[in-house]
Amino acid sequence: MVGACSTTPSTPVAGPGEYVVQPGDTLYRIAQRSGRTTAEIARWNQIKDPDQLEAGQVLRVVPPGGATAAPTPPPRSSGGSGGSTTEKARPAPAPRERDPVVPPASRRSDWGWPSQGAVIAGFNGNSNKGLDIGGSSGEPVHAIGAGSVAATETMRGYGSVIMVDHGGSYMSIYTNVAKVGVKQGQRVQRGQKIAEIGPAEGSGRARLHFEIRYRGKAVDPRLYLPAK
Repeated sequence: MVGACSTTPSTPVAGPGEYVVQPGDTLYRIAQRSGRTTAEIARWNQIKDPDQLEAGQVLRVVPPGGATAAPTPPPRSSGGSGGSTTEKARPAPAPRERDPVVPPASRRSDWGWPSQGAVIAGFNGNSNKGLDIGGSSGEPVHAIGAGSVAATETMRGYGSVIMVDHGGSYMSIYTNVAKVGVKQGQRVQRGQKIAEIGPAEGSGRARLHFEIRYRGKAVDPRLYLPAK
């Protein structure tokens, strides 16, 4: 009786195109790691509340039907003297996920700058995946364009963070902000105030850290925003 009741649940295993949620994971981190948007991950997994992710949950991180390929059918046997031979069918290898494709840099007439300050640290793709825009604590932070708030959360080293999904695999990210005035799922318009620049850390200068991502890959915001 004891042996029959003491079973151990199996550990979830991710198949092709899947990901097992780890403790502390957020939908944004999973999307960023897989080169997707939070909206895509949520849609493919029918997630209505991203805050309800559970460790061990298995999520699809590629489009439905895009994880594996059908096996290649066996070749027909060839006739001839001495009989025929038939080779075993070999499954075709699953297609590799392509790296995020960065679109051609072009100004967006429907986007604007998130704040009015000067750029004090530029994009380099490594140590800085966005722009640092100087300002004063309490100055408004605006949405660069129309979209839906994908997440609002607090991240170590970044303070309060707002992520806005603009569609077309584009997302804007605003960090080091305070007095967040929007919530997840809310629609925003270009120029709408969504937060304020947070206080300066230590003896440093108050600033907004801002990023634009395409399919999860950071791109230089200055190539897409109006000339400043």
